[in-house]
Amino acid sequence: MEIVLHGDGVSPGIAIGPALTFRVNSIEVSRTKIKNADAEIARFDRAVTEVRAELQRLHEQTALAIGEKHADIFKAHLLLLEDVTMREEVERQVREEKVNPEFVVNELIARYSKVLETVEDPRFRERTQDFVDVGNRILARMLNTDLESLERLERASVVVAHDVPPSVAAKIDRKNVKGIATDVGGPTSHTAILARAFEIPAVVGLRFVGSYAMPSDTIIVDGTKGDVVIRPAKETLAKYESRKVREDRVREALLAAVQKPSVTIDGHEVPTMANIELPEEVEHSKRIGAQGIGLFRTEYLFLNRNTLPTEEEQYEAYASAAQTMNPLPVSLRTLDIGGDKVANNLGDGGETNPQMGWRAIRFCLEQTDIFKAQLRAMCRASVHGNIQIMFPLISGLDELLRAKAILKDVYADLEKRGVQFKKKIPVGSMIEVPSAVELAEVLARECDFFSVGTNDLIQYSLAVDRDNARIAHMYEPAHPAVLRLIRRAVRAARAARIPIGVCGEMAGDPLFSEILVGFGVTSLSMSSVAIPAVRAEISQIRLSLAKRFALRAVRMSSGAEILDTMQRRSKQRRAMKEYLGEFSDEDLDAL
Repeated sequence: MEIVLHGDGVSPGIAIGPALTFRVNSIEVSRTKIKNADAEIARFDRAVTEVRAELQRLHEQTALAIGEKHADIFKAHLLLLEDVTMREEVERQVREEKVNPEFVVNELIARYSKVLETVEDPRFRERTQDFVDVGNRILARMLNTDLESLERLERASVVVAHDVPPSVAAKIDRKNVKGIATDVGGPTSHTAILARAFEIPAVVGLRFVGSYAMPSDTIIVDGTKGDVVIRPAKETLAKYESRKVREDRVREALLAAVQKPSVTIDGHEVPTMANIELPEEVEHSKRIGAQGIGLFRTEYLFLNRNTLPTEEEQYEAYASAAQTMNPLPVSLRTLDIGGDKVANNLGDGGETNPQMGWRAIRFCLEQTDIFKAQLRAMCRASVHGNIQIMFPLISGLDELLRAKAILKDVYADLEKRGVQFKKKIPVGSMIEVPSAVELAEVLARECDFFSVGTNDLIQYSLAVDRDNARIAHMYEPAHPAVLRLIRRAVRAARAARIPIGVCGEMAGDPLFSEILVGFGVTSLSMSSVAIPAVRAEISQIRLSLAKRFALRAVRMSSGAEILDTMQRRSKQRRAMKEYLGEFSDEDLDAL
């Protein structure tokens, strides 16, 4: 019978294959009396030295395979080995209680793990696996035993485990491990980070997957949605196999897209950029040819935790992104907490209508200490690349001026303290509420760029909550009112001679590429998976035609009419390109 489990999808993609149940060795350690404490402590020290050398090799191998940033996992493990507290505790018990050191190490692993697992902050809970991993390596060395490995598998499999230690994940058989499903872990666990780096679909936090899945059971891992299906029914298997074929085609297109410029037939470049949430996504975005990060959602640092991130923590994330993408732009959106992104440690989350409540720039202008810490981190990171700062949910000039004034204070503070930062960081406004469009000409005079957030703009202009099933059909990206708002914002930006990008879902839909290019949008930012399709569409567009169509479209009376016309034009472009090669304006303008 089919079993469906839900967890956290931490590495996107679909994997289908026989289950391989993986268990970390259960290392049995008994308490024994020792005679020579010095010799036993020396044996412990030798084991630590050997593990240190082993972790250094792992660090070097991982850095060569997937980059220095991911290899930093083992720097954290090496730091655990330098913890004098553990060394002192081992020595104390060995000398005072005349007990074997491996028993002490085993007890310390159990004790520290229990403490870490009760910590509310999930990032600290996820460090439990690091401590256990290092401790087990020391025990294995002292007991002269080998740890289980996933380094060489006999056949392609989906790994099912309570947990996969980082040191095991780093040496995983990348050819035969098709997917990973674990009982524990989270999005920021080191195993999740390595799975993303290796592009292996993974779902963690399933709690009981190890109990339900038997060896060789067919198992499906949907790392995009966070679902795992054990012993799927024929219909389910067929559905996922079909999805996997489609996703594999997209992946092939992604690789091909790296070589293709984002240019119209008549030579007009429209950069295609990536929207990201996690620092690990930056390298992937660059690899698939993103021409910048058009939207870096910074909320991830604040979510699912009970303490605020430090300025240093934020700086490291922003600096890493800037350095990786340099010289391409990285647009950092300041904190957009609220609405559907309530953090445990911020606000009360009890608003009747949070989407229109205390969120984004409104929150930041009240919580200036939090805002300034984030801005300081962004400014400090600016020396590492081409950083831009943009403020979300700006509804009027006053909010923009107040935000810029706080940024100016941050500049003065950093300068006074002699901290390095770029003196002229581009500052922009998100255009995502109708009032911002109405005041776009005024806002443009105070901005270096605009970025249109179409998701919110559609909701606010049409008064539609797209999460409400009863009215979701009224959420119309092609609604003539929405398109006229975008065109007006573009005109204001062009009049002020500042660039204007689009970073909502509309940007990642190839159907809208022609009309957005026709309006004069200067860049499109989207989920990285959408980049190849949008690039392919842009390569079939002629700017002169796009301008004419955009003018016609905003005069149409309904979204259905506009959508139908866009679909016909897109199909016709592909057909003409395939059968006729180049085509004239007249060929398509009749549509």
